Amino acid sequence: MKNSARVQTAGPTVDLIVVTYNNAELLGRCLRSILTNTGEPIRVIVVNNGSPLEIHAPANVVVLETGKNLGWMGGVNHGVRWAAENTPAPFVLWMNDDTQILDHDHGWLTKMMNCFQLDPAVGAVGPTSNAVMGQQTMQLQGLPPAIEVTRLSGLCFLTRHKNVEIVGSLDESLPGGDDLDYAIRMRDAGFKLCVCRRTFLFHHYAQTGRKVHGEYWDSRAHTEDLNTALIKKHGFKKWMDCVSDRLGAGPAGYDFVASEEALAMSELDPVIAAGGKVLDLGCGGRKLHEKMVGVDIRANGQMGVGGNANHGAASDVEADVLDLPMESRSVDGILAKHLLEHIVDPIAALTEWHRVLKPGGKIVVLCPDYRLCEAISVDPSHVHAYTPESVSSLLRAVGFDVTRTDQVRPGYVFMVVATSLKYEHVNYGPHRTTSGEIEIGVYV
Repeated sequence: MKNSARVQTAGPTVDLIVVTYNNAELLGRCLRSILTNTGEPIRVIVVNNGSPLEIHAPANVVVLETGKNLGWMGGVNHGVRWAAENTPAPFVLWMNDDTQILDHDHGWLTKMMNCFQLDPAVGAVGPTSNAVMGQQTMQLQGLPPAIEVTRLSGLCFLTRHKNVEIVGSLDESLPGGDDLDYAIRMRDAGFKLCVCRRTFLFHHYAQTGRKVHGEYWDSRAHTEDLNTALIKKHGFKKWMDCVSDRLGAGPAGYDFVASEEALAMSELDPVIAAGGKVLDLGCGGRKLHEKMVGVDIRANGQMGVGGNANHGAASDVEADVLDLPMESRSVDGILAKHLLEHIVDPIAALTEWHRVLKPGGKIVVLCPDYRLCEAISVDPSHVHAYTPESVSSLLRAVGFDVTRTDQVRPGYVFMVVATSLKYEHVNYGPHRTTSGEIEIGVYV
C-alpha cells in the first residue's frame, strides 16, 4: 500500500530533526505521532546518539547514526548540517524524542508555520506543552493565539534554514540552556520569538537528560551552572531579559470582543457623528450602534441558530445582504462584522455593498484571522477563511481603496477598512432598484 510520503508531489516544507539516545520506546511513540498527525510535507531526520537503530519507516525518514553520543546540542547541529547539505527544506524544526503530537491534530505544524506570516521579523516559533518553561505552558489561560516572548524551549523549535545560517549553530560548550542562549542570539540578530498557543505537544520531560546526567540534570546546581555560563557569555541584562518574559500577552482577561468593537467604531463614529447613514450588515441580536441601520436575514425579534439561538434579531431591515433594498450610492458607511466568512460568494456580496455606498463611502470588515485560529472549523456556518491580505485583495478587486488593516489584540480577529472609489457609471450585473428599474454597467 502506498503511504502519503510516497505519493507526495511537493518537496518537504520542513526538515524535522529528532535527536535520540537509547530511548527506543518513546522515540517510537514520537515518530508514529509525527507521521500519523502531520499534514505538511516533511522530511524527518533522526539523529541517533546511541546504539544502532532499526527503523522501518517511510522514505521521508532518514536515520543518521553518529557512532557516539554527540549530546543534544551536537545532535541538533549534526542534523541541521546534514539537511543543509542535502537539499534543505525552507524550514527546520528540532524537537525532543520524548514529545508526542496529539492524535488528529494534523494542522499542528501548519499553525506554527502560519505565525511567520504575522510579522516579517518572526524568526522562530514554539508550541505550548504540559511541561515547558515560560509562556509556553498550557496552564496559562486567557492568552491570545500567538504572543511574542523572550525565550522558547528547545523541546520543539521551528525556524527557517536561512535564519540558522545567520544566527549560527547551537553552542555545544554550554552545560545546557542552549534554548535560552539561542533565544538571546536570535533577538540580538533582530528576530522576534513567537509562541503558537494553538499548537500543543505532550512532553514526557527530561527522559534523556536524567538518563545521562542523573539527579544533577535540572537540579539547583545544574541551574546555577547554566545561568552562570549564560551571564558570562551574554551579560546579566540580556540573561535577565530572556528569563523574565517581559514581553507577551498583556493583562489576563482582556476583552477582545470589546476591543474589536472599539476598533470598528474608531472608523465609523466620525461617519455617524456627521449624520451619515451606516448599515450594520448581518447585525444579529445587537446593532453595534443605535444609530446604525441593522440589516439581517431574520425579521426583528426572530430567533436564530448557533450563537443567536437565544437572541432575537435586532434588524431594522429584513434582507439578504447579497440583495440590499437600498438605492445605489445612498449609504455612507457599512459594517460587516463576522459576516464575510459566512458568505459563499464574497465577490457578489462585496460588489453589492460597493453598489449602495456613495463614492468615498467607508466599509469596515472584521473577520477571524486564518493565521491565528481554525477559521472554518470554529463555526460550522463558516465557509471561507481569510487573512488581512486576502480580504484586501477582494476589496480592491471590486473597486475599493484599502486604507487600513489592523489586528485586534489580544484575539484572533483582524479589521480591514476601505473606501468606495469614484466611478463614472455602474455595472455590477443586473440589479433591481427600489423603483423597479434594472441597473447594468461596469465599474470604472
